[in-house]
Amino acid sequence: MTKNERATLEANFKLAWRRAVLLQETAKDPDNQHIENKAREMAARARGYQEACIDILKYSEINPEGTVQHWIDEAEQQAGATLTAGWAK
Repeated sequence: MTKNERATLEANFKLAWRRAVLLQETAKDPDNQHIENKAREMAARARGYQEACIDILKYSEINPEGTVQHWIDEAEQQAGATLTAGWAK
């Protein structure tokens, strides 16, 4: 994997994770509960993307799970919230 490919993978993953977190937070507002299903769908997609990234990085990283967790931590810090487990069901 080239540096550009890895950077693209990281940026796209973080974007997907932040979108899921922010949609989850928006859906928690009683005025926005109509988007709850969309928030759950985005959370499930982000979790699937997490597994895909780990699978891809297994060929070039010693600790792909740690790398992806670091990306998650950064994305959640930028979003100001975390993706909770209940949103991925």
